[in-house]
Amino acid sequence: MPVNFDKMPDRLNTNCVKWDGLPNMFKVKAEDEVLPFWVADMDFDCPQPITDALRERVDHGIFGYTRVSDHFSESVVSWMNKRHGSWIDPKSVRFSPGVLHGLTNAILAFSKKGDGVIIMTPVYYPFNSIIKDTEREVIENPLIEINGHYEIDYEDLKKKTSQSKAKLLILCNPHNPVGRVYTQAELTKIGEICVLNKITVLSDEIHSDLIYVPYKHLTYMNLPGVYKNKAVVFISPSKTFNLAGLQTSAVILPDETMRQAYDKAASLTRTTGINVFGEVALCAAYDHCESYVDELMPYLTKNLAYVRETLKTRFPQLTLFEPEGTYLLWIDFRKSGIDEKELLHFMSHTARIAIDDGSWFGSQGSGFIRLNSACPLSQLKEAFDRLESAFNQVKNK
Repeated sequence: MPVNFDKMPDRLNTNCVKWDGLPNMFKVKAEDEVLPFWVADMDFDCPQPITDALRERVDHGIFGYTRVSDHFSESVVSWMNKRHGSWIDPKSVRFSPGVLHGLTNAILAFSKKGDGVIIMTPVYYPFNSIIKDTEREVIENPLIEINGHYEIDYEDLKKKTSQSKAKLLILCNPHNPVGRVYTQAELTKIGEICVLNKITVLSDEIHSDLIYVPYKHLTYMNLPGVYKNKAVVFISPSKTFNLAGLQTSAVILPDETMRQAYDKAASLTRTTGINVFGEVALCAAYDHCESYVDELMPYLTKNLAYVRETLKTRFPQLTLFEPEGTYLLWIDFRKSGIDEKELLHFMSHTARIAIDDGSWFGSQGSGFIRLNSACPLSQLKEAFDRLESAFNQVKNK
């Protein structure tokens, strides 16, 4: 059954983080509703095959301790093959409650306290937190901004990977928040540098199904063995099908020795037990919901086109960094006249729109916002009407 992406679901009072869990920094007077465009989940109904599978499991009526079945890895293998042209050994697949859990286990498994972990900033800010929380050192390899586009600074990457303390690189592909989908040439160059310097690559590919035409996601698992055998890939149906609340993702480790080290870390952190509904949802998604993605991407493309045209005609002082993947839009406010330190307050209190402040993703993000476009088009239109009104208020003061 086709999904009605124009339908706006009522998510209030469902303990939804996006709508019910707005941090205090976003809150204004009670009568002023703030529209949430911050946390990365979608305001779209879940595909019918997933809800049907969950209802069937509920009808069973018993929800005791659950082991990870062979179906879990088989569904992951099938999805990686049909969507990304990658064949992986079912033995290489591990369960994780989420990508951040998996990354944490990998950091524990493949480095020690005091080691360095490289991140390409601006990047998903929890990377910074899990590195510090595991008592490792953050090493930044900032992306280079060139004419509204980001490129990898390979010379800086060579310097950072050659440091004796550097042991890991967290790669975000597609890149959150800037929307880059890295090419085979770029990934191969990363692989060459990391293998040369004995750096293990942890590739977060949680947004890998959300790619705009004509771009194509290349999983790190599609690189030659010399590169992929020193890497770990993390995927999940949580972004693609809006299943984050079911706490289920997959970790792919081609190398047997690395699998053993990862398993030991996962046992230590007690993250091996699966959510009884999580596996059901993942398998239903990967087995039966490919058509949902094929319907979703044209809608997200339509939303992107609206934002692009709206910025061009109504907000020429703002610049959209064209995304190649993800539903997260990276918008430059540096020529808006709004002080970078006041940007979050302006968006939440004047425009009444909750967004992610670019500075959260690293100092390179100061003056930017990250806006979640995975919602009915009517919501985006309301947001930009509010933004226009907010700029008018500032101008008329």
